[in-house]
Amino acid sequence: MLDLLPLASCLFCAGIAVLSLVGRRGRPGATAFCLGMASLALMELANFLAIRATAVERIILWKQLSLAAEILVAGNWLLFGVLFAKEDVKGVLKKWVWALALAYVVPGSLLLLLFSQGQMVLTDNLQTIKLGAVAKYFHISLLLIIVLAVVNLENTFRSASIPDRWQIKNTFFGLGAILVFCIYVLSQRLLYHVIDLNNIYLMSGAIVISNTVIIYAFIRNKIVVGDIYVSRNVLYNSISLFTIGIYILLVGIVGQLIKSFGISTTIKVNILFVFAALLALVVIFSKDTIKRSFKGAVNKHFRKGKYDYREEWALFSSALSKKIHMGEVIDSLLQILSERMFLRTVSLWLVDESRSKLYMAGSRNIDRLPSEINLDDKVLSYLYEKESPLSHDELVNHKKLQPISKEISSFLRVTKAELLVPLIVGETPMGILTLGEIWSGESFDDQDDYDLLKSVAAHAASAINSARLFEEKMRARELEAFHRVSSFLMHDLKNATSMLSMVVQNARKHISNPKFQQDALKTISEAVVRMQKMIGGLSTFPHEYQLELKDLDLNELVNDAVEEISRNGFADVEIETDLRRVPRVRVDLEQMRKVVHNLFLNACEAANGNGHIKVSTNISGDQVIFSVNDNGPGMTREFMENSLFQPFKSTKGSGLGIGLYQCKSIVEAHHGRIEVESEQGKGTTFLVYLPVGGGRAGA
Repeated sequence: MLDLLPLASCLFCAGIAVLSLVGRRGRPGATAFCLGMASLALMELANFLAIRATAVERIILWKQLSLAAEILVAGNWLLFGVLFAKEDVKGVLKKWVWALALAYVVPGSLLLLLFSQGQMVLTDNLQTIKLGAVAKYFHISLLLIIVLAVVNLENTFRSASIPDRWQIKNTFFGLGAILVFCIYVLSQRLLYHVIDLNNIYLMSGAIVISNTVIIYAFIRNKIVVGDIYVSRNVLYNSISLFTIGIYILLVGIVGQLIKSFGISTTIKVNILFVFAALLALVVIFSKDTIKRSFKGAVNKHFRKGKYDYREEWALFSSALSKKIHMGEVIDSLLQILSERMFLRTVSLWLVDESRSKLYMAGSRNIDRLPSEINLDDKVLSYLYEKESPLSHDELVNHKKLQPISKEISSFLRVTKAELLVPLIVGETPMGILTLGEIWSGESFDDQDDYDLLKSVAAHAASAINSARLFEEKMRARELEAFHRVSSFLMHDLKNATSMLSMVVQNARKHISNPKFQQDALKTISEAVVRMQKMIGGLSTFPHEYQLELKDLDLNELVNDAVEEISRNGFADVEIETDLRRVPRVRVDLEQMRKVVHNLFLNACEAANGNGHIKVSTNISGDQVIFSVNDNGPGMTREFMENSLFQPFKSTKGSGLGIGLYQCKSIVEAHHGRIEVESEQGKGTTFLVYLPVGGGRAGA
């Protein structure tokens, strides 16, 4: 009945191999897992045939096949450790290609040499196979490959986030137990230079037990397929290597003692007890308490501090500097804190816009709370004065902070806060961090943990403040764009209203005049068209001008504007035109009409309805110049330097101060410029420079 144990182990491994591909075909990690289980099934099948065989040649043949399968076991599980949960598979394989190739080639070559020299001899009791010298190097190579696979798996497990770690832990425990038992079997072969066929039953039993753990994890959680960062910190991620090294060293010492004192080699340790102990080691070393204790021992005896501050600072800086928006900064901060310090809960509270309360901005493993905390509470005041973390014990035992308000008591209870960390920029409070218990149950270190948290809090406060300023700036820009569009709309409506007002005033005198009726109808129609275009233009908000460029005769546009001004209430203004022959310009007709109309209207108003205006066009190099000169009161130099072309700045009591600002914006959108020459009491000249060929579409 015991002989069927390897067969049962074989079928168990084959079943898991098939199950691992269900729904995950094409995923490198799942494929590597399947190959690992398939190689175990092949090894167990060969072992089953070896113990069932009666002829010496058959026993040696099947055991040789089993040794070949052991090469696949070691190589395939190393491949799985390399590919598991890796996002950049091609990049990882490129880095590991030579190591993986050697993992198959080196032991394979040694095994072929072992076979060719006939260095496997079955003893008379048919229970052990004596090995030659080459076998030692073969088993050393397998041992190194499996150790590398175990270390790789441990680093992957320890570097996973806490939620992912809980999902994959049972799979890794089972797989790790199999590999650790392989290390035991290989060490026995190296120690005694024989293959004990009785170990086949022990190996099969270990695989069945471990596969039970794996299948439980596999059915419950499946295999995590994500991006797990593998740490390069050798000191903190080498427990496997450290433990295996001690084990091999002890095995060597025991072996030498046995040889020195002539102790019978038939004395054996309870193998199943050893296996259970090794499996317990895997479970124990996965616990946060052991990890923290190991770190504590290293910190005490080999390092000056608990943290590598340069590494921690680089990690936080890299993560936070890539985030711009407030939500991204908060999520990144809380995630790194919870993972780096193994926190059960963590939350961030920020000062609101009124600077009177704190509100919860983000959390991990805490329900979002709608309540707020008064910023003037004595506990918070003390925290900001202290400018360093405040523990729960210190808070409840500090006499000056007693009695603690119901608000703070409720806050501490709901957030499960063991530590409060202030966030300050300069002398301005930004918020607080609440840190819950460490997963291991360990207390916060009032030196290393506090020092790290003060550095992190300073950096986080700065990043949060920058994100807040960025968002405020974006809102200000949107508001500015809205004001700009609305002011332009108001100005255009004002101009259209002025024209319609002139029509109404003149209609009282000339309503019966047929020519006036035609002009009035034309003016009303043009005003309606302009207002319709204004309404249509609102759909482009908040974008810049969307220019519809066309080749245009600037002189023709100027003449149309002169005619429109003359028939709409400024007939008494003397308008002189000096329009030279100029190249056609590529402009947006409607936008440029606004510029010409605004400049004419300003000039007429400056001339007080009966002055003199001179309009001219000219060419200078690759630019066409359009100018409007009036003999009005002019402007002071101070006004031109500080207020001209600025919105809501006007020399007219009834003006909105938008027209020239709009003109400047339109001209610059055409890659042109607008200049002014004015002297108080001597009039003003505006000059518009437009490039021959015009502006840019969609600017």
